Amino acid sequence: MTMRRSTFPYVDGARHSDDWYDQSEEGVVLQPGDRLLVMCEGGPCTSRLEIYPPRLEIHERDGLYVLTDGGQREGWRYVFVPHVP
Repeated sequence: MTMRRSTFPYVDGARHSDDWYDQSEEGVVLQPGDRLLVMCEGGPCTSRLEIYPPRLEIHERDGLYVLTDGGQREGWRYVFVPHVP
């Protein structure tokens, strides 16, 4: 799911460059700053509203979300990796 372009500043964090992604088979081509919803597996969130290109890692209190971004955007997920005590 894509949303209108964000007017908010970029959130800090490592990202691939926008041209790293192959959007040739996507229905909508995203531009840097466009917002998109990325589903989450595990952890405290069910989804994250991100700015394209999305952050590769998001720190949470009990762990870390890691982006799995292979293939088309509809399959992208943040997978939660808990901290080890």
